[in-house]
Amino acid sequence: MHHFKQGRMRHSRHLGGRPVALPNSRSLPSYDAEDLRPDRIYNSLASSISDGTSPKLTVQDNHKPVFTNCSRYTPVVLEEQPVGTEVLQVHAIDNDPFESGGNITYSFVSAQGERLKFGINPRNGLITTKHIFDRDEPSREKVVYVTVRASDNGRPQLDDVCTIKVTIQDTNDNSPVFDKVVFRGYVWKNYLESVPQDLIPGREVMRISATDIDDGHNGVVVYGLEPKAFEDKDYFKIDHNTGVITLNQTIDKEPSYKFRMRATAMDKGDEPNEVSIDLEIIVVESHKKAPTFTNVPYGPIFLKENHSDFSTPIVTLDAESNINEYPELIFELVTGRTEQTNKLNTFILETEAQKAHIKLGRRLDYESINDYTLTIRVQNKYSLAAEEVIRIKIEDVNDNIPAFTEVISGSVFEHEPAGTPVMQVRAFDADGTSANNQVKYQLGDHENLFEIDSITGNITTKVEFDREKTDFYNVKVIAFDNSPSALLTNGKPNQGQQTFKIDIADKNDNPPRFTSKNYIAEAIPEDSNVNSVVTEVKANDNDTASIVMYSIIDGNTYDAFAIEKGTGKIRVNKPLDYENTTSYILTVRAFDGLFEDTAKVDIRIENVNDNRPVFLEYEKNVTIKEETLVDGCIANLQAYDPDIQDRKAPQRIVYFVVKEDQQKLLTINNEGCLSLIKPLDRDPPGYPIWQVLISAKDEDGGQTSQGESTEVVITLIDINDNAPYLNMDQPVVWNENAEPGTITALIARDNDSEENGPPFYFSLEGASEDIRNKFLISEAANGTNFFSSRVRFDREETKYYLIPITIKDSGHPPMTGTSTLTLVIGDENDNQMKSGSSSVFVYNYKGEAPDTDIGRVYVEDADDWDLPDKTFVWSGRGKHPNFNLDPNTGTITMLAGTPNGTYYLEFQVTEDSSYFHTHSVNAFVNVTVKEIPEIAVDRSGSIRLSGITEEEFVAPVGGISKKDILRNKLASILNVSRDNVDVFTVLHSPHHPLPPSPYFHSPSDPPILLDIRFSAHGSPYYQPEKINSMASNNLAELEKVLGVEIQMVSIDECIVEKASCEASCVNVLSKSSKPWVVYTNLTSFVGVRAIVDPKCTCLPSQPEVICLNGGTPVGLGCECPEGFEGPFCESLDVGFTGDGWALYPTLEACADSHLSLELSTLQDSGLVFYVGPISATGAATSLGVKDFMSLELFDGYPRVLMDYGSGTVKVEQKQIKLADGKPHRIDILWSNMSIELKVDSCQMSSCLSLTTPHGPNEFLNVNGPLQVGGVTFDIVTLGKTLGWNYLPGVSKRSYSGCVRNLTMNGRVYDLGFPSLSKNAIPGCSRGIAKAVSFGINSNFLVAILVCIAILLILVLAVVVNRKKRDDLLKDTDDIRETIINYEDEGGGEGDMTGYDLNVLRLPNQGLNGLMNGKRVPLGADDDDYDDDDDPRKESRPLGRAPEEVPDICGFLVDKKAAVDKDPETNPFDDVRHYAYEGDGNSTGSLSSLASGTDEGDLNFDYLSSFGPRFRKLADMYGEHSSDEEEDQYNQMGSESWC
Repeated sequence: MHHFKQGRMRHSRHLGGRPVALPNSRSLPSYDAEDLRPDRIYNSLASSISDGTSPKLTVQDNHKPVFTNCSRYTPVVLEEQPVGTEVLQVHAIDNDPFESGGNITYSFVSAQGERLKFGINPRNGLITTKHIFDRDEPSREKVVYVTVRASDNGRPQLDDVCTIKVTIQDTNDNSPVFDKVVFRGYVWKNYLESVPQDLIPGREVMRISATDIDDGHNGVVVYGLEPKAFEDKDYFKIDHNTGVITLNQTIDKEPSYKFRMRATAMDKGDEPNEVSIDLEIIVVESHKKAPTFTNVPYGPIFLKENHSDFSTPIVTLDAESNINEYPELIFELVTGRTEQTNKLNTFILETEAQKAHIKLGRRLDYESINDYTLTIRVQNKYSLAAEEVIRIKIEDVNDNIPAFTEVISGSVFEHEPAGTPVMQVRAFDADGTSANNQVKYQLGDHENLFEIDSITGNITTKVEFDREKTDFYNVKVIAFDNSPSALLTNGKPNQGQQTFKIDIADKNDNPPRFTSKNYIAEAIPEDSNVNSVVTEVKANDNDTASIVMYSIIDGNTYDAFAIEKGTGKIRVNKPLDYENTTSYILTVRAFDGLFEDTAKVDIRIENVNDNRPVFLEYEKNVTIKEETLVDGCIANLQAYDPDIQDRKAPQRIVYFVVKEDQQKLLTINNEGCLSLIKPLDRDPPGYPIWQVLISAKDEDGGQTSQGESTEVVITLIDINDNAPYLNMDQPVVWNENAEPGTITALIARDNDSEENGPPFYFSLEGASEDIRNKFLISEAANGTNFFSSRVRFDREETKYYLIPITIKDSGHPPMTGTSTLTLVIGDENDNQMKSGSSSVFVYNYKGEAPDTDIGRVYVEDADDWDLPDKTFVWSGRGKHPNFNLDPNTGTITMLAGTPNGTYYLEFQVTEDSSYFHTHSVNAFVNVTVKEIPEIAVDRSGSIRLSGITEEEFVAPVGGISKKDILRNKLASILNVSRDNVDVFTVLHSPHHPLPPSPYFHSPSDPPILLDIRFSAHGSPYYQPEKINSMASNNLAELEKVLGVEIQMVSIDECIVEKASCEASCVNVLSKSSKPWVVYTNLTSFVGVRAIVDPKCTCLPSQPEVICLNGGTPVGLGCECPEGFEGPFCESLDVGFTGDGWALYPTLEACADSHLSLELSTLQDSGLVFYVGPISATGAATSLGVKDFMSLELFDGYPRVLMDYGSGTVKVEQKQIKLADGKPHRIDILWSNMSIELKVDSCQMSSCLSLTTPHGPNEFLNVNGPLQVGGVTFDIVTLGKTLGWNYLPGVSKRSYSGCVRNLTMNGRVYDLGFPSLSKNAIPGCSRGIAKAVSFGINSNFLVAILVCIAILLILVLAVVVNRKKRDDLLKDTDDIRETIINYEDEGGGEGDMTGYDLNVLRLPNQGLNGLMNGKRVPLGADDDDYDDDDDPRKESRPLGRAPEEVPDICGFLVDKKAAVDKDPETNPFDDVRHYAYEGDGNSTGSLSSLASGTDEGDLNFDYLSSFGPRFRKLADMYGEHSSDEEEDQYNQMGSESWC
């Protein structure tokens, strides 16, 4: 301790006695910490500051920070303190001004990756803990060294370091631990010893020992002992310091008696910790003696920590068993629970007869454990034992080399006097005692330049340095301890060394110099953004440590500019204005803290157009007559441009009317003359006062022009140009049978001013004689006009009157107008009802209709407002379980779950009236319920009618309704049975509201639009493209039979651009199980509520994965049958032979669209696809929608025609020719800005085919089907009718070749299964199989075909011959696929062979290969219909798909006719079922379908769940089509069933 005090004294002496360089040659005395604060140093040093704009400091040196009390820092931290505990606040001083070198920040010096246990506040130097310290084992964190660095903000940055020893002080946080305790079976076993019955009092019985790993008094243990039972009291006592238990009185207990005691161990901390343990001492017979130690060393044994003899015993103990006949002993070195009690087996025990040798078991370390307590136990045969405690103390040796802290550099200014402090180095010796760990220092080199304090490690200069000669030195420092090394044999102390870099820092002794004395910044726009850079000035300073700071000291008018202090960049500080200041001359200053330089900066402002025009005074209020075209100017305006200083110069002002709706009425020229184009109207929709906004723009209205607006208020003088009109609530109700009298007062309005308005004069002069005979108008004394009746009315004769009222105003000249007054004759119950019957037809969507009001009970009654006088009850069979009746209204409610069928309901209606006696009649309602599947709605066609209501469409006229007419006509057009056509939706779309009045429609009212949806099926339901296209081709005929205008086929809410969405738009069919009801008297129609809703997106979201063509969903994709390669099992290709076409779903109206496909062809010309209108009527006429797109080959090159409805544009590509038989990719991209055509992804400029759309329209809106390979109509004639600029299909209207991978916005088309087609072949290999592609001569090809035909005839003959032979083998099973022969039991006839299915084994004539799975072109054998453009000719399937359904009806009829003509078959006297086997079925027998079964057993709906191979059987024998779950595009074609 004395040595440490001496060191601190020397350190203080060195700091106080050595001169420290300060400005003005002042030496640094021994400052108090408060006196050395940076702000006080700065104040004392800033002795000369001028009052001008350029303050100068006399300080010219950058001083390093200095820790003033480093050696006095002796912080102590209690262990186990929380993170954030304050340790110490260090402090360093720097003699420089605060802003230029005197601002000190603090940090730790640490090795890379070192985890710091302390944190330091960089501003105030407060050190806190970042780690919870533990002084005790196993951590043993007793001392921690930290090195703090103080860094200033000077140039260069200078540092000082201070290494601090932090002592971790012990707290009493550990309790004593008993050594001889074993944990067995989850119970701490206690001490167990034996005592002879005749043991002499005062003799040792046993020992207990406990260890406390705390330090000092916290680790000193004292012991206590007390009996657990009263009878055991006073027998034993314990030495409180050693834990030795001795016998206190003679034992008077019998052998085997157990004394039960409790021993305690408690430390001597301020708040002591105590533990206890149970002891058991067993009394044994007197002759049983405990062993004794005979040779035990006295006092502790001392070992050097470098003791390394592991073989020689450290100590040997002798013992006797005290049993002559059993001298054997068992020695044990008791393992304690701490390292001090040999927990780690630092010492081991070896025995030899009655001797025990203690040897070293592992190396010692004084710095870890310096004191061991070993307990040696000896036991004889009777388990009697004795213990002895050995103390071993470890002595420190000099086995640690001093190690330096992580400080490797220092610095000192050049030209500083000798003795200037440079840095302090610190090294520490880890030895545990001061005899070995005192470190001293010496230099290893450069002793002539530097010297080091051997005690403190402070390095100071011995000479004055010049940085220009040498700017740094590497100085080696040697640290050595104070005793001979235990690691070396030369008798010298341990020493360590490290090289430190000492930099010679530069001083500020050179002034800065600008690179130019005059800077010029020209053409700075006056509208430059604030903070934008104008120019940059630069000053150089030869001093590396000097920081040059820039400032503007003169010429900165209005603070228009600012300069970056560190870079010299001059920026705009405030908005510039050329009109105020055109140039600036700034004086800029460069200052390095001592010296300065100045320069001039000439900034010239450029005028820009940043001022809006200014209007001169003018007459804003103008008065003119309405409806009068005034000649010349109605107002004169004049404006000038403030940016043009010469007002006489041309101002280049242009004027225009702002409001678009006013631009058609008024105009203003560049002279400011405002004039009329058309007369203005004062009356609605005009205004008495018009505000006309006029805008003036300078620079002739160019892109950089500025604008200003003003107004001209035009007041219109009224002229009597509007006739008055009725302005009253309508209709007016007047009850029948009422006596003649006043009906209502007439109220009129005139849009003219009051001078040309009332009073009004009303008359019936324009009415018919019948009206004048029944009504009159009279004027009261107060001028009110009343409308009255002359006669009594009968509603049954006329329900309402539309009465023209003539009205004249009081203007000059007067105006006369006619308004219609709607008078409804109110009903009185003055007619007795009669029995009546009505019908209700219900389409139950998926059988899920909830409770639904389907109509009212109908009785024949001339009155129609008498419902409150009627009551309704069930009659006949009483209440029906599927229907409810409202007795007050007669409303019939169909209950949920009502099955298909026809229901005959009977009711009794009772009527009571003041005109007649109460009476009752019968009423009958026939309800037909038909469930319609979801697939029928999904695949439905649609039309939109104009000018007809729901009731008019449903109500029968002459026994038939328009709904029935439409159904019959569709059946005829589609060539299907009427029963296979369903018209299931009749409603007014909510997107198109009805006119306000049901009695009278004004020309301004919107048209009545009625949406109709229908479906048709053979076996599967037809695709909507087929239904809609065939309806479009017969549009004129449909309109004729219906007597109604058809606005569009295929209802499309996106067809009119921007009517529903501003950009992308897609139609979504919204279906509801809640029906839509149309009521009429005799009939009610309950249909499906299916509405087309517009969604403002490109493609509708798919809620689930739908796999086509028999595919199976797997995750987000599909597992597809062979041959179906699309992502959802689409068939990706289709071929054409030059005379065909195929229909697919239309394209969505997307803002940005991308269509791609692959072509392979040898044909130079042909129409590849077309989408757009297919008729000049419909939407093309009623809505003016003429949008279309087509792709065709023209001379071998692709050409796209596109029309957004406002003009056709053409895009061609002439770089790559496609007619080479190779596959070529076509990409078409279109948006509101461009239309682009790409071929084979060619990126060359010559491949670029790009144009812009024509006209104002922005999107392609089509609702016709996508027609691939050709079209179903005369496209050239249609194009001429619709006025297209370019006509598609002029060269050739059909395409020959392959189309593959047709994709629209990521959606892949199922090309192999079109909705309708003609001469289209799935599979590209067949689609382009031409002889030229193989290099075969055409004559040779004909010869090959003839040979094939002959071969087929021979095969056919063999098959027929075999068939006839098979007919004779009645007992032989027919193994043709899955059909076998079977006999019909119980027939009782002799001609049973007539039912043998062998008769069906005839050649497949006329079936186009459908039965044998071949793919053939559609229509190849159709000789009954020759019109190539009629889709009805090609209504059969394109090819065989796994789920295809062939024409079973035609097949069976043909077979039946052939069998009837066969002379070898017997005549039949009844009809039997013929079964057609499914192609490729794996089942073995159809015997379950034997005709002997009862009809009620033939319920084979389950067949629809067996997959596509059983679809034919499911359609033949099941109640519902198996195709209900097919996807929208999953249908090649369709066939009719019988």
